[in-house]
Amino acid sequence: MARTKPWHRRHLCGCYFTDADDGHKRTYLPQVKLDAHTTILSTASRTVLTQTFVNSSKSKPLAEIIYTFPLFDGVSVVDFKCQIGDRTIYGLVKEKEEAKKTYEEAKQRGENAALLSQLTNAADVFSTSFSNIPEDGSVVIAITYIQELKHDAEVDGVRLNMPTAIAPRYGDYPGEVAKASLVDDSGGISITIDISMTDGIPVKKVISPSHPIEVSLGSLSTTAIDEEPSMSEASATLALGSAELEKDFVLQVVAKDVGVPQAFLETHPTLPNQRALMTTLVPKFNLKSQRPEIIFIADRSGSMSSNIPTLISALHVFLKSIPVGCMFNICSFGSRHNFLWPKSKVYGQDTLAEAITHVDLFKADFGGTETLAAMTASIENRMQDMNTELILLTDGDIWSQNEMFGYVEKETKEGKIRVFPIGIGGGVSSALIEGVARAGRGFAQMVANGEKLDGKIVRMLKGALTPHVNDYQLQVKYEDDSVESVAESLELKLSFEDEDAKKQETKDTPISLYDPQAKDEHPKDDEADNTLAELPGLERPKILQTPHEMPALYPFNRTCVYLLMSPEARNLQPKSVVLRGTSSEGPLELEIPVQVRKQPDEMIHQLAARKATQELEEGQGWVSNIQTDAGFLVKNKYPAKFELLQKREAVRLGVEFQVGGKYCSFVAVEANEAEMAEKRRKAQIQSTTNKTGHKETSEVDDDWNMLGDEANIPSASYTSSKY
Repeated sequence: MARTKPWHRRHLCGCYFTDADDGHKRTYLPQVKLDAHTTILSTASRTVLTQTFVNSSKSKPLAEIIYTFPLFDGVSVVDFKCQIGDRTIYGLVKEKEEAKKTYEEAKQRGENAALLSQLTNAADVFSTSFSNIPEDGSVVIAITYIQELKHDAEVDGVRLNMPTAIAPRYGDYPGEVAKASLVDDSGGISITIDISMTDGIPVKKVISPSHPIEVSLGSLSTTAIDEEPSMSEASATLALGSAELEKDFVLQVVAKDVGVPQAFLETHPTLPNQRALMTTLVPKFNLKSQRPEIIFIADRSGSMSSNIPTLISALHVFLKSIPVGCMFNICSFGSRHNFLWPKSKVYGQDTLAEAITHVDLFKADFGGTETLAAMTASIENRMQDMNTELILLTDGDIWSQNEMFGYVEKETKEGKIRVFPIGIGGGVSSALIEGVARAGRGFAQMVANGEKLDGKIVRMLKGALTPHVNDYQLQVKYEDDSVESVAESLELKLSFEDEDAKKQETKDTPISLYDPQAKDEHPKDDEADNTLAELPGLERPKILQTPHEMPALYPFNRTCVYLLMSPEARNLQPKSVVLRGTSSEGPLELEIPVQVRKQPDEMIHQLAARKATQELEEGQGWVSNIQTDAGFLVKNKYPAKFELLQKREAVRLGVEFQVGGKYCSFVAVEANEAEMAEKRRKAQIQSTTNKTGHKETSEVDDDWNMLGDEANIPSASYTSSKY
């Protein structure tokens, strides 16, 4: 007899409507078709997720249905459309409240409309609302998203994660997600993956540690039977055409030369003279390892019950790989936390044996998941006279993520502490794991249950032993051999004092404290102060780098850095990007030649815009460097206005480059059709006539491939023996 899981262990995704009398009671619409088609192009991917739901009632139209689903952290949702009955509507990105208002107005008019929003407290969970669904009508949802793929140290390749379930999160649920009723969720998902490299870059291996798949090397899913095979192509599908919705789908791709540093320049198809540059850094250097303090923060909460064997295995590999001379300790946590020892001890045979015995007794018996408390205790308990590396092992089941990111970012700012999170098991919150890695200046890895982990663990430990280098900087070298420092372009001034003076000038006329015509009424929406519009104007950087501070680089671990080059940037062709840093053993330098994509496109722009808005949403980003005229950082002098400034810039980037996020949503209404037609017309004109005027010295074929032809790619110039 099949066991029924309690509601809190079931995923919270699906398409449903709520009862008119009981807003917490959900009725799910039957799903009749679900298809995910992903195209992997070197280190990036594009996925079209299409789902079909049916209102099976013959007599009852639905005023509104809601569809909640997960996506991997950092994805850029770049297109959204849905077909309701026989009507297709297209989504456009607008400021979140404006999008909601547009949706509600269309809903009240009885029109078909849709609203796609990211949940406020979980960056990897999205919710979509649809209005006025006819009886016996279908809803077909098509969402397109792009993402940069993570490096998988176990196979030295790229890793695609496709979440098919939302892990239960510890803490109060946000308002958009109510308790799910027990429903039959036996429906499946059909996944097709096409892998395309440039000719000469062969695909060596395609595997899935999570599901049985069928792999075809030498062809795509769309390749005709009589076509000649190409070893630069491959495809994979689920063996049975379906997968359990409780388990994330994982694909690993190993190809030749994916680890070579690369730089690509793209011109936007509709924004005149707007360019974007993506630099993929995969350092290969040998610096003398440090001997730091290492604290393992191990999640033993109730949600880890099925993940404890993987947790124990991971800790065994970590503990047995620590070099002699390091200090180490273990912090177990749940709703409480405790340490193996009051303070860290020197690694040796005796302390190793004691730690292994301790880990072997682990159970998921610590209650809830209070990750922040354990992180705080570990930092407060660290050895103050040496560098500390924190290795967090968790399934990431918490809602309040921004509080964690802010604390970790603040504590690691001085460069003495780094945090390396590793997600354990299926359904890991990628938003938490990747967010902690960004804030903690480390890198993240994922280990599913039953997946090989030795290579990942050893690579992460090597990263933790890498000396701290905190002054990496990126420069752009142009065709005339001039060099521009990206950091200097981010040195901006903003005058709040002038704005305050202007406001004061308008307030000289006294306002009567008694007006017989005044009414006691609630302010109307259009009468409320527009706090974002009242902020002083800010000229955006000519070159916007994201991440705005160069992240820590680790041997054999891929890092992507983007430059958004505005129309006001220098009207010269970038020839190469130069990375510089300083270590205790001397200066570090790497020069990477720039390759130019032949045809205008949006992919790099939208990946860059999403990474930039994500930084702003997490309280960081390029506006952190802005100073007042007096030389004070705006974030310290005007903290409230700084938060609004971050929101305004995130909205600007989201709307300009059409990517969703915390402050921007996709809204689809019938009135969008004319605007969408105009957008497609402009894109077509731009794609056939390149009006940028930039000299193209090194071009890459426009096949969505980020590598280019191996024979035409100049080798990266390694100007220091450290790389």
